[in-house]
Amino acid sequence: MTMHEIQESFLRHGEDFRILFSQLSERTSVHAFLITGEKGTGKKTLANLMGMTLLCSSEGSRPCGTCRNCSLAEQGEHPDMIVIEKGKPIAPGVKKERTTIPVEDIREMIRICGIRSTNGNMHVVVIRDADKMTTQAQNCLLKTLEEPPADTCIILVTDHMESLLTTVISRCRIIRMKAWEDEYILSVLQEHGVSAQRAADAAAASNGSVGKALELASEEDYWQLRKDVTDVFFGNTSRSEILKISNQWKDKKQIAEEVLSILEMILLMLYESRFGTRHADLSVFPAQWQRFAAEAEMESFVMLSESVRETRRQLQFSVNFQAVLERIIFIFIGEGNRWLL
Repeated sequence: MTMHEIQESFLRHGEDFRILFSQLSERTSVHAFLITGEKGTGKKTLANLMGMTLLCSSEGSRPCGTCRNCSLAEQGEHPDMIVIEKGKPIAPGVKKERTTIPVEDIREMIRICGIRSTNGNMHVVVIRDADKMTTQAQNCLLKTLEEPPADTCIILVTDHMESLLTTVISRCRIIRMKAWEDEYILSVLQEHGVSAQRAADAAAASNGSVGKALELASEEDYWQLRKDVTDVFFGNTSRSEILKISNQWKDKKQIAEEVLSILEMILLMLYESRFGTRHADLSVFPAQWQRFAAEAEMESFVMLSESVRETRRQLQFSVNFQAVLERIIFIFIGEGNRWLL
């Protein structure tokens, strides 16, 4: 995608983003931002784009994507764009592969920002996975947020805003990333060469996350597990098969959460086909479940969804996995059999 197309994709989120880029282009924005939202919603891409906009040397629309500053920033090589993330320290003497961002990295960032920028322009600081900052690091950053160096913009990026100090949060302009529309996710997947059917299935399973959709599209183990879940929970009509199935699955407790998540995703797909505007291809499901998706009442969807939630609760208390599995398979077979012709 071109720089213009990437920027346009964010403008799809609403007028707030148009105002944001206008302020960044004119350099009239605040000195600190906090980008938060679900994984895969474009937080890191937005942070980089914001940095490029601030550093762009074009006299016209920013970021232009072609000037030297844009090129260096896009490649992650701009000397005035400081990226801090766990496991990749910028401070000398700090061990690599740390699972936290230490105070030494924040102190080094402050030192760098105190030096005149390379182009006499400004410094842009991007702190990825900001929730991984130690408490000491956050307190050190807080002092900088209270009295920021001249011509410096700090951009925090996190999936877990609740892990940051409230005092840090309060000194940032919060940008909440929303889930992407299926149409946009599909276009991204197709640009990456994903087949139409796989793209549609990955988009439906992504919960509005481009990153997750791209990850799922190429993860063959996921699609095999999804097929197995579909076969077990939606492809069986005989209760006499339940013990045989549970014996085959008794050692799969380690992937129980993934199985339940797939079940919830399938139920959502069936629900939206029945009551929503999204009508997925249900040809992989047996006739009784296609009929369920066309005629079932709300109570049936609620009952099945609650059975998944109850299974998750039971597994949290180390209840026998095989017994819990047999119970939920029994429920799904029973509901499916109601719709047999």
